[in-house]
Amino acid sequence: MKTEKKCATCEELLRYIKEEVKPGDTVRLSLGRVYIPGKVITNNEGVIQVRIESEMIKGLTTIDVEKLKDYLIELEHECEGNVCIIEAVDEKEEAQK
Repeated sequence: MKTEKKCATCEELLRYIKEEVKPGDTVRLSLGRVYIPGKVITNNEGVIQVRIESEMIKGLTTIDVEKLKDYLIELEHECEGNVCIIEAVDEKEEAQK
């Protein structure tokens, strides 16, 4: 499985989720201190529905990524044999580069 690692601002990360994350893909979202692993059921303009199958939490949840974008720390997106790991960076840090 090919793994790609990169950094992006929260806005860029939100755009990536809206455009690239498809039903059937696996995502692992780190939002603040919350880690959400699961299979994407739907993606409606950044409002994703995820089926969680962890030891402690099971079920379907809906996440409005746009409302939570400022809390995004990392997205791991698995699809078609590829894994893309995107770390969120502060927009001020990105502007200094």
